[in-house]
Amino acid sequence: MPEQNESGHKLAGRLYATMRVLKFLTAPSGPKPVAEERLEGRDSPRRRIRALELDLFKGLVSAVQNGRHVKAAGEVFRAIPALVPGQGVALEKNLGERGLAEFNAGYRAQLVELKEAFPELVE
Repeated sequence: MPEQNESGHKLAGRLYATMRVLKFLTAPSGPKPVAEERLEGRDSPRRRIRALELDLFKGLVSAVQNGRHVKAAGEVFRAIPALVPGQGVALEKNLGERGLAEFNAGYRAQLVELKEAFPELVE
Protein backbone atom coordinates (compact mmCIF):
# COMPACT_ATOMS: atom_id res chain seq x y z
CA MET A 1 0.00 0.00 0.00
CA PRO A 2 1.46 3.38 -0.91
CA GLU A 3 2.48 5.84 1.76
CA GLN A 4 0.49 9.07 1.85
CA ASN A 5 3.47 11.24 0.96
CA GLU A 6 4.66 9.34 -2.10
CA SER A 7 5.35 11.38 -5.20
CA GLY A 8 3.19 11.12 -8.28
CA HIS A 9 6.04 9.45 -10.15
CA LYS A 10 6.43 6.81 -7.46
CA LEU A 11 2.68 6.19 -7.56
CA ALA A 12 2.92 5.85 -11.33
CA GLY A 13 5.57 3.16 -10.84
CA ARG A 14 3.29 1.35 -8.40
CA LEU A 15 0.41 1.63 -10.86
CA TYR A 16 2.52 0.19 -13.69
CA ALA A 17 3.63 -2.73 -11.49
CA THR A 18 0.01 -3.45 -10.61
CA MET A 19 -1.00 -3.33 -14.25
CA ARG A 20 1.84 -5.74 -15.12
CA VAL A 21 0.51 -8.18 -12.52
CA LEU A 22 -2.99 -7.80 -13.97
CA LYS A 23 -1.60 -8.57 -17.41
CA PHE A 24 -0.11 -11.79 -16.06
CA LEU A 25 -3.37 -12.65 -14.27
CA THR A 26 -5.35 -12.25 -17.47
CA ALA A 27 -2.74 -13.78 -19.80
CA PRO A 28 -0.78 -16.29 -17.69
CA SER A 29 1.12 -17.63 -20.69
CA GLY A 30 3.11 -14.39 -20.76
CA PRO A 31 6.08 -13.53 -18.56
CA LYS A 32 5.66 -12.79 -14.86
CA PRO A 33 6.52 -9.26 -13.78
CA VAL A 34 10.07 -8.91 -12.45
CA ALA A 35 11.44 -6.24 -10.14
CA GLU A 36 14.54 -5.76 -12.32
CA GLU A 37 12.53 -4.17 -15.12
CA ARG A 38 13.20 -0.43 -15.35
CA LEU A 39 11.70 2.52 -17.18
CA GLU A 40 14.55 4.22 -19.02
CA GLY A 41 15.37 7.18 -21.18
CA ARG A 42 12.68 8.33 -23.55
CA ASP A 43 9.93 6.13 -22.21
CA SER A 44 6.87 7.38 -20.33
CA PRO A 45 4.56 5.72 -17.81
CA ARG A 46 1.58 6.21 -20.11
CA ARG A 47 3.39 4.56 -23.03
CA ARG A 48 4.38 1.60 -20.84
CA ILE A 49 0.86 1.09 -19.51
CA ARG A 50 -0.71 1.38 -22.97
CA ALA A 51 1.82 -1.10 -24.37
CA LEU A 52 0.38 -3.74 -22.04
CA GLU A 53 -2.77 -3.67 -24.21
CA LEU A 54 -5.01 -4.57 -21.30
CA ASP A 55 -8.71 -5.12 -21.72
CA LEU A 56 -9.52 -5.10 -18.02
CA PHE A 57 -13.13 -6.19 -18.34
CA LYS A 58 -12.34 -9.08 -20.65
CA GLY A 59 -9.36 -10.08 -18.53
CA LEU A 60 -11.26 -10.02 -15.26
CA VAL A 61 -14.16 -12.01 -16.66
CA SER A 62 -11.76 -14.56 -18.14
CA ALA A 63 -9.79 -14.91 -14.90
CA VAL A 64 -12.94 -15.39 -12.81
CA GLN A 65 -14.63 -17.77 -15.25
CA ASN A 66 -11.49 -19.89 -15.51
CA GLY A 67 -10.92 -19.81 -11.76
CA ARG A 68 -7.42 -18.34 -12.14
CA HIS A 69 -6.28 -16.42 -9.11
CA VAL A 70 -9.73 -15.02 -8.38
CA LYS A 71 -8.76 -13.70 -4.94
CA ALA A 72 -5.60 -12.10 -6.32
CA ALA A 73 -7.51 -10.49 -9.19
CA GLY A 74 -9.95 -8.90 -6.75
CA GLU A 75 -7.18 -7.60 -4.48
CA VAL A 76 -5.15 -6.21 -7.37
CA PHE A 77 -8.17 -4.47 -8.93
CA ARG A 78 -9.09 -2.91 -5.58
CA ALA A 79 -5.59 -1.47 -5.24
CA ILE A 80 -5.74 0.56 -8.47
CA PRO A 81 -7.60 3.73 -7.34
CA ALA A 82 -5.07 4.44 -4.58
CA LEU A 83 -2.23 4.23 -7.12
CA VAL A 84 -3.47 6.73 -9.68
CA PRO A 85 -1.32 9.87 -9.38
CA GLY A 86 -3.10 13.14 -8.72
CA GLN A 87 -3.51 15.98 -11.16
CA GLY A 88 -0.35 17.73 -12.17
CA VAL A 89 1.64 14.55 -12.76
CA ALA A 90 2.43 14.40 -16.46
CA LEU A 91 2.48 10.67 -17.13
CA GLU A 92 2.73 11.03 -20.89
CA LYS A 93 6.09 12.81 -20.74
CA ASN A 94 9.58 11.53 -20.23
CA LEU A 95 10.25 11.80 -16.52
CA GLY A 96 13.84 12.98 -16.29
CA GLU A 97 16.46 11.43 -14.06
CA ARG A 98 14.75 12.09 -10.71
CA GLY A 99 11.30 11.12 -11.97
CA LEU A 100 12.66 7.90 -13.47
CA ALA A 101 14.32 6.99 -10.18
CA GLU A 102 11.05 7.58 -8.30
CA PHE A 103 9.03 5.63 -10.89
CA ASN A 104 11.41 2.68 -10.71
CA ALA A 105 11.39 2.76 -6.88
CA GLY A 106 7.59 2.68 -6.88
CA TYR A 107 7.57 -0.19 -9.37
CA ARG A 108 9.93 -2.27 -7.24
CA ALA A 109 8.12 -1.45 -3.98
CA GLN A 110 4.76 -2.49 -5.42
CA LEU A 111 6.09 -5.75 -6.82
CA VAL A 112 7.66 -6.60 -3.45
CA GLU A 113 4.30 -6.06 -1.74
CA LEU A 114 2.42 -8.06 -4.36
CA LYS A 115 4.98 -10.87 -4.22
CA GLU A 116 4.51 -11.12 -0.44
CA ALA A 117 0.75 -11.39 -0.89
CA PHE A 118 0.72 -13.51 -4.06
CA PRO A 119 4.12 -15.16 -4.65
CA GLU A 120 2.85 -17.12 -7.63
CA LEU A 121 2.30 -13.94 -9.64
CA VAL A 122 5.68 -12.19 -9.41
CA GLU A 123 9.26 -13.29 -10.10
